[in-house]
Amino acid sequence: MYDELERLDRAMKADPKGPGHFPEPIEWIAGLRTTIGPDRSYPNLKAHRGELVGTRDRINTWMQDHPDDHR
Repeated sequence: MYDELERLDRAMKADPKGPGHFPEPIEWIAGLRTTIGPDRSYPNLKAHRGELVGTRDRINTWMQDHPDDHR
């Protein structure tokens, strides 16, 4: 799930509309990176599962409220 969020972050930043079109999701992913820290090991990611799922769900909800942004 972490890798999916990283790919999504890169895609939003590379979108022709620009990263300013996705301010909240980009901010949430940046916050997640800070929370998780540099340790990408399975035990650390598992310990932060709630934050990972929460961030994913917040982004999904945000995208549903912005249907022109769905791909």
